[in-house]
Formats: sequence, structure tokens, C-alpha cells
Amino acid sequence: MNARAPLLLAAFRAGRAPALPWVALLALSAALHFVWFERPLTVVFDEVYFPRFALSYLKDEYYFDLHPPLGKLILFATAWLGGLDPAFSFATNHLPFPDSSYLLLRVPPRIAGTLLPLVLVAVALELGVSRFASFTAGYLAALDNALLVMSRFALLDSFLLLFGLGAIWCWLRARRGGWPWLAAAAALAGAALSVKWTGLAFVGLILLAEALRWVRARHFAGLRRIGAAGAIAAAVYVASFAAHFALADKSGRDDAAMSREFQATLAGNPNAADPALARPGFFARFAELNARMFDGHRRTVERHPYSSRWYDWPFMMRSVDFWAEHKDGRIAHIYFLGNPVVWWTAGYCILFLLVNLPPKLFNLTVRRETGAIERTEAAIVTAYLANLLPFVFIGRIMFSYHYLAALCVALIALGHLLDRCGAYKRRFGLALLGLAAAAFVYFAPLSYGLPLAPEHFDARFWVRGWR
Repeated sequence: MNARAPLLLAAFRAGRAPALPWVALLALSAALHFVWFERPLTVVFDEVYFPRFALSYLKDEYYFDLHPPLGKLILFATAWLGGLDPAFSFATNHLPFPDSSYLLLRVPPRIAGTLLPLVLVAVALELGVSRFASFTAGYLAALDNALLVMSRFALLDSFLLLFGLGAIWCWLRARRGGWPWLAAAAALAGAALSVKWTGLAFVGLILLAEALRWVRARHFAGLRRIGAAGAIAAAVYVASFAAHFALADKSGRDDAAMSREFQATLAGNPNAADPALARPGFFARFAELNARMFDGHRRTVERHPYSSRWYDWPFMMRSVDFWAEHKDGRIAHIYFLGNPVVWWTAGYCILFLLVNLPPKLFNLTVRRETGAIERTEAAIVTAYLANLLPFVFIGRIMFSYHYLAALCVALIALGHLLDRCGAYKRRFGLALLGLAAAAFVYFAPLSYGLPLAPEHFDARFWVRGWR
């Protein structure tokens, strides 16, 4: 027994070792997301919208929002399970919570934000990035202050990112796992679209990938896969509106955003008593609401002091001030401001791939050089452009947090290029993680709203556009 003990211990350690980076990453991400859980105990940034909409479901009241309903439905389910009182208005930024029970609405986004770095690692591994480089990208995501801030509050973007990257991972698994993985990928992509319309990028990527598979195989089964994926994603999207209409079937404060015929379907609305008004069915209401959402986005063009354009995002030229408290001569703010080590390194990595793409495309299409472009590199660049280029043509007001999906892809690009460093890969990776950890700690007061002396607060604004 004594002779075999070392062998058994070594076997146990060997079996446990592959799980250790996952467990450590999960523990780090959870700790960073849930530390200072009750700070601040007030409404923050767009919590003036989404929690209020979620609580409207508890009263069966109709509301109008520019975004699809799935994210608010998740918050509603949380409020319903937690027995929250829907009387709190969430009317203005900095409005104190009546009690700490409303912090429950921040739990689902924090869970999504906690899981996001693990999903990013899984996607990188499926794309052929090495284990070390994939985990480097995942730990950098966990150490990014912007991803952290966006998922610490009752906002929607962490759901969008988790569903979208989860869809990409499931599709990559579907290449060898068959229909169940494809169905899961389409459902998750549809869920991303049902949170925000920017999730359409993930639906498009899956359909494009399936189309390319069909072009290569020229088999009828490929068309079935494309049709099934599109149908599943669409079904999830439509189902989210069906739940919305079922739960918000009474007159509310936003009735006037809809037509009189639509209002006639809401109990308690004055138009409901008008027998001359035709009551539209589900699909008519669905079409009208989506048209009103589109029109609302189109008209959201007014300037904002923290707005930015797509070309400002990759190198983090602008921030967004979420919350502020000035007390006893000290300054506390929460900024949507990324970790500069993470954003700038990832930005240069994706820029490197983009700059080197045209000559590789020339070699592939003109010189007919096979293997001119690696599949992993092509997939990364395509996913990045799919999550950035649509914003080039959008005229509405935009903010730097619209870059987060593209940032996650840029981190995978970082891992891919790290694999090209040969014998220096681990040195570069560990140095990068050390610098990112130091930068995270330095900027953490701006992520958690911790009080700083004015001179220490000012010292953290390295770029003019961050103020």
C-alpha cells in the first residue's frame, strides 16, 4: 500500500489538475463580481429603466422599451421569486433603495458576468487556441474593469454577452456533436437577440458559418441545418414577446407609445371600451411593437456628454460616468472604464490581424495560395467585424459599452497571437496577467465606487476623454 500511495496521489493530482484553472477562474470572477455587494445602495445609471420595466410585470402593466423583452423577463422572474414590492419607482439615478432586497435584481447580471470569462475560454479552446493562451484571455476578461462594471448592476449587457458567446461555443461544438448542439447554439443566439438587437450579430455568425459549410458540402442536409437554426432563433425571439404580452396586459404609463388599436387590447385603457376599434392579434401587435422600437432607435440621435463613436472604442478613448458621491472631502465615482492593459493589448492584437488580412486575402484569391489564411484567424476577424461594423452605419447615440462583444473577440485574438510567441509565450502571458492585475487594483475604486482623495481620483484619468 505504501509503495502504491505515491502513484495513486500522482494519478489523483493529474486528474484534478485540468480542473484547477477553471475553478480558480470561477472563484476569481465570482469574488470580483460579488465583493462590496451592497455598494451603492441606490439606483445606478440605466437601472432607472430595466428594473422598473421588470417590476411592471408584477403589476401586469404595459411598458415600452427600445429593447426586446428577454432581459427584463429575467429580472422579473428574479423579482417574483424574491417577493419584491413593485411600488419602488427606480425613477432617478442615485435614488436610495427602500431596503437591500432590491439588490436581488443585480444578482442575475452578476452571475452572467461571473460565467462570461469561462465561456470565453471555452470558445478559444474550440478555436484551437492553446490551453495556456485561452486561460490567459479568460483571466484578462475577469480582470477587465469595464466588463465587471457592466455586470454589477441590473443592466442587460451581461446577458447579451453570455448568450452570444455561449451560442458561438455551442456552434463550435456542433461541428462534431450534431443537431443538439446546433439547436442550443441557435436558441442561445436567439436569446441574445431577444435581449438586445445587437445580438443579431451572433445569429448572423451562426447562419453564415452554416452557409459556408453548405457551400463546401453542397448537400441538402446543409440547407436543413440553416433553416432549422434560423427557425429556432426566430422562435426564441417571438416567444419572448409572447411572454411580454401575456404578462403586461393591463394599461400602464407607456400606453401612448402605441396605436389606439394596440391600446384597446390593454385592460383598463380607455380605448378598450371603444367597440369601433379593431383588436389586433398577436402578430399584428408584435409587428407594431418592433416597428416602434426601430423608430425609437432611429430617433435617438441627441448628443450626450459621454457618447462616443465606434472608432473611439478599441483603444478606450471614452468612458461613461455611472454614479457619483462627493462626501467629507472625498470623491467616489463608478465609471464604465476598462482595464487599459486589457483593452490596449487586445486592441493592438486585433489591429494586427486586421492589417495583415488584405495581403493574405490577395494571396488566397489572386495567387491561389492554399492556407494563406488560418481558419482560426479568419473566424476571429469575422466575429470581430460582425460585432463592430454594424455600429459604423448606426446614426443613433452610442457609448463605449457597445464595444464589449467585440472586446471579447479581441481577447481571443490576443490568445491566438500569444500562441505565436513560441518559447516566450508563457513569459509574455504571465507578464501580461501581472500588469493587468496591478491595473485592475489601481482602477478598482472607479469600478466599485470607493472614496478617494481628490488628488488620487484625478491621477487615474490618463486620457482626457475618460473624465
